[in-house]
Amino acid sequence: MKANGRQRILGAAFLLFSKKGFDAVGIREIADRAGLSNPAMYQHFRSKQALGEAVYLACYQTQTDELNKRLRSDISAFEKLDAFINTAVHLHKQTPSPLLFLENMQCHFGMVARDAFGDQATTVRLNKWIIEGQGSGEIRDDIPASMLAGLVVGQITLWALQSQNKLAPTRGAAKIMKKLMRSALTSKNEARSYADK
Repeated sequence: MKANGRQRILGAAFLLFSKKGFDAVGIREIADRAGLSNPAMYQHFRSKQALGEAVYLACYQTQTDELNKRLRSDISAFEKLDAFINTAVHLHKQTPSPLLFLENMQCHFGMVARDAFGDQATTVRLNKWIIEGQGSGEIRDDIPASMLAGLVVGQITLWALQSQNKLAPTRGAAKIMKKLMRSALTSKNEARSYADK
């Protein structure tokens, strides 16, 4: 099935923004890549900012859909975090990486996604799952949930950047990150003894 004009614009913008960054890409370049004229572009998107938001939200929706496939209501907090890691690794294996796109464009569009997705926003969900784990005793409670969520996201982002530059493995990455995450989110006594030194 042939892509319509809007789909072609979104695809072209995603590729160019991923390769060059949002600020370095102009509307004309996106139009050329999509095989459309500038006026045709503006029939679909009123500005480059609106186009960037649409691309970001489409990637965010892809992430949310992939994560939802892996979640069940009867699983533990750690199993939900495992599902998040599995989703991140799955997305990063695509070219270009939607995971890195979301991270790189967060400064431009992160609040748009949070407003659009509400309780389904990644940061909101991660915080909720960590609080659940803290309540059940599964996850350490001496560090705020938001900081632990940042640790999980930061670990995944660092791996994605390193693997893109061939500095970290992609094979077995999910298993390694889950092990690191569990260690960081449960090693309360070790952290206290280190902090006391």
